[in-house]
Amino acid sequence: MTDPTANPAFSGIKLPTFDDLVSNHARAASALEQLAHDLWAELNKLGIDTSPAMRIRMLAQRARAHMTDLQSRQRQVHALRWEGSGAQYCTVSGTFWELRDPSLPTPSPRPGEPPPDLVPPDLAHLSYELQSANLLPRRGRLRPDGTPFSREEDAVLSWMEVHRETILQEARRWNISPQAIVAAIGWEAIENPQPFRHPIPAGSGWGKIHQRLARWATGPGKVHTDFPLVKQIEKRGYLPRRSLGDRESILSTDKGSIKYIAAIMGGFADVTERDGRYNIRNDVPMLTQLYQGSDLVKWEGDLRRKPTGEPLRPGNEMAVWAQKHPEFLAAALEKQPGSFTFPPQPSPQPTPGTSPTPP
Repeated sequence: MTDPTANPAFSGIKLPTFDDLVSNHARAASALEQLAHDLWAELNKLGIDTSPAMRIRMLAQRARAHMTDLQSRQRQVHALRWEGSGAQYCTVSGTFWELRDPSLPTPSPRPGEPPPDLVPPDLAHLSYELQSANLLPRRGRLRPDGTPFSREEDAVLSWMEVHRETILQEARRWNISPQAIVAAIGWEAIENPQPFRHPIPAGSGWGKIHQRLARWATGPGKVHTDFPLVKQIEKRGYLPRRSLGDRESILSTDKGSIKYIAAIMGGFADVTERDGRYNIRNDVPMLTQLYQGSDLVKWEGDLRRKPTGEPLRPGNEMAVWAQKHPEFLAAALEKQPGSFTFPPQPSPQPTPGTSPTPP
């Protein structure tokens, strides 16, 4: 058979060479992102201009955008293979698949994979922890009054859709509204966008410097990896005790962060309930207020000092945002879905055993 590449009008992909190209490009994009992250952390630590890191970050974003285009072509070709359709050319130099005419419908991907043509070209401006939401299809969701959500809101709603079951499961476990988890993750992604995980991962070999800087945050919702709150949650038995490095590894994952956020809010709800005057399990603004600005010990003290009859007044940035965006929260998850039940949940006790004590 004549080599199709001899025809200047031929547009196609050679497999498996193209698969290797896409993988290498993805690794290069990730390496650029890591380089930008590490350089930014060093420059920021020294208190000098971080613009060189930002320029590398821009290169990384361009590489990531190119990778998205390559992945779109890769999905199209593999869809042709799965369907057993399309023009295939087996030559001495390799197997070539002709790309479809762009005007033709894109073949359906395998279950669970978004169609290439639904990957949005206009990236939403989101914090680092939810950048993956830009690879999900945006549905063009509308508010009840018919106005569209912003591209950032729509992208985050797509992310919430993927993680819906985990959010519901953890909300049920700790007897809190799932909308509170949505609000914490949504606010951090949309209203507190950061270009990098800030600033250095725990256990990266930076000695005392990384021990100090690792007190910052990672993962959806930006749970602070070494703050008193996470240690209190672990000490009181809501989650197992972990070393700083293990905790950060878990919090760097979507599921791990959701688990910690739900446990933290469950802890605040239990403390409040034991006071006997309030119930905040479905109070989304109050749960986010405490998540962003308190810890269990501090909140216990605040409750003891609170005069009888004084209402709770959420007022920090995350809580106010949650109050102002009920349509967004409702589009992600109902506050109390009909299938959402709150089984009796005994207050957890400190976990016995030899689990490691956080540093």
